[in-house]
Amino acid sequence: MSLHLIELQIFEIGLLVFAAYMGGIIARKLRIGEVIGQILGGVIVGPNTLKLIDNFLVSHSYLSKYRILQPLYSFYNDSFQSFDSMYVAYQDTYSHMQFFTFLFLGLITFSLGEELHLERMKKIGWSAAIITLVQAFATVALITISFHYIFGFPVIIGLLLGSIGVATAPALSFILMNKFKIEGNLKNILANIIVLDDLTEVLLFSIFLGIAPFIITGGELSISHLTFHVVEEIAMALLVGAGIFFALKLTIKSNGSEDDEDYSEEGSSLSAVLSNHPTPSVEILFITIGIIAMGIATAIHYDLPFLLSSMFAGFLISNYHHQAIFDSLKIKNVMPIFNLMFFALIGASINLEQFSMQTLSFVLVYVLVRSVGKYFGTYLGCKFTGLDKKITATVPKLMLPQAELAAIETIIVANTLGNIPESQSLVATVVPALIIFQLGGAYLSERTLLRWKSWVTGEEKAYRSEIPVGKEMELKFLIEDRIVRLSPNSKTEAITMMANELKRKNIIADTDVVTNAIFEREMLATTGIGKGLALPHCRIASVDRVMVVLAYFDKAVDWNSLDNKAVDLAFMIITPQESPELHLQAISKISKAVKEINFREIIQGNSPDNYDELLGEMEGQSV
Repeated sequence: MSLHLIELQIFEIGLLVFAAYMGGIIARKLRIGEVIGQILGGVIVGPNTLKLIDNFLVSHSYLSKYRILQPLYSFYNDSFQSFDSMYVAYQDTYSHMQFFTFLFLGLITFSLGEELHLERMKKIGWSAAIITLVQAFATVALITISFHYIFGFPVIIGLLLGSIGVATAPALSFILMNKFKIEGNLKNILANIIVLDDLTEVLLFSIFLGIAPFIITGGELSISHLTFHVVEEIAMALLVGAGIFFALKLTIKSNGSEDDEDYSEEGSSLSAVLSNHPTPSVEILFITIGIIAMGIATAIHYDLPFLLSSMFAGFLISNYHHQAIFDSLKIKNVMPIFNLMFFALIGASINLEQFSMQTLSFVLVYVLVRSVGKYFGTYLGCKFTGLDKKITATVPKLMLPQAELAAIETIIVANTLGNIPESQSLVATVVPALIIFQLGGAYLSERTLLRWKSWVTGEEKAYRSEIPVGKEMELKFLIEDRIVRLSPNSKTEAITMMANELKRKNIIADTDVVTNAIFEREMLATTGIGKGLALPHCRIASVDRVMVVLAYFDKAVDWNSLDNKAVDLAFMIITPQESPELHLQAISKISKAVKEINFREIIQGNSPDNYDELLGEMEGQSV
């Protein structure tokens, strides 16, 4: 290898890393997702983009006379012997680095095994599995049928594209959940669904990719042969995964209990790694990478679905070995380097010349049918399993982001099927769609989780009156002169009448702001808490303190309450948008008062004119 070629390769790697890093920083500042910036950074300095620039400069050589562009022409003409040699060197460098993308995806699928702990899965039950299967079937079916009948794709290519469409990016949702400190049932259910979703996707993709070469080359493939071939490949892949597990178990020994999660910072040397009490460390990380790399190479050598091998190894480690192995994969000062290189290489592999009006139609159809399949498939699965309405309204929107798994699988398809037009069309479809799903998914996920936190987080405790309430949160202060008797015929009419009371008091200018926010909240779950009581509530920007309307209905109305009892007493609670803690305190205060005194006996037979005495009596009895 000549020094000139080494010079080019060093320059290429440095340029790639720098561009991806700066792209990530800019994207983070713009709040469009760091991953998108890293991919776009790789696109900008990748060989395919530089080739387009070179073609432009050559065909527009007259631009070299402009002083501002002379340094650019000088870079291409003088810095290297010729751009053709640089382009070849670029392509050669990136093709030799494709091994990294395979290895990194193996690590990702291995780490997913952490969520496949049997005890965790038992807590969720069959709900996650049913939701996963319903949305996976819907997604694969819609994409396959659409691309076969609209664009004439072979069924096997449609199935491959459909299986890739099933993949969900776990990183984005969980990063946002950690950012907003969202825990509990939503996070547990989503984690299990995403892991099972990606496991299902890996299985489907491995099966379809295994039989695709036979069908495309016109080979005979009977049902019995197909079944035997698929079962054989899966069994061999699982065997390789078991080999990875035993290699890790023998190398990184542990006789501690599974519950021991207090790892010491000491003993990060190799002797400590191989001891009976492993701790998360860079040494364990690299030992794990080395063993997984050998397993992946073995699976690839025998044309086995290597993703299944690495995921099965992660499943075995999660249930039968030590957590320190997974914790080592999370070392924040190491793994970001792998992330950066992975997404930079994906960007560098994108060929902008492949995009055309035809591929644009591929992308738009893929985005549309995948979104429909993922969203409505997940929604139907949630409804079928009887999950809480709040979960059902939230989880489908968090299943749309797509990134790592889908990106690398397009590269696997291209390498396995070669340069046939169908595989090139598949790559040209998925890659730009990933950017749409990451950008749109990041925006939608953030808004969805913010809404979840605004509406749901802490409400259960508030309803149980477990939220601490300050002395300033007095009923008289909250309700003031907003006690009314109404005669609504429905829940919608009751909410509208109560909102009109706020407008009549000049507290709000537009009742639609309040009613729309409350109706949207009611879609998540009823605010009818039982025993004829309802607490419709929302947070809006047009108020600066807590506002409550207390309404007694002459005739009880259906509120779809938890105990199915009609509502004749309702508190409409309006709080400032930026004060979620006040929102929960107000709900907690009123819930406590409702439980400890009989509002109906106090209100019936009294006029709203003497609300001061009523509120004083309420306050006195609720202490």
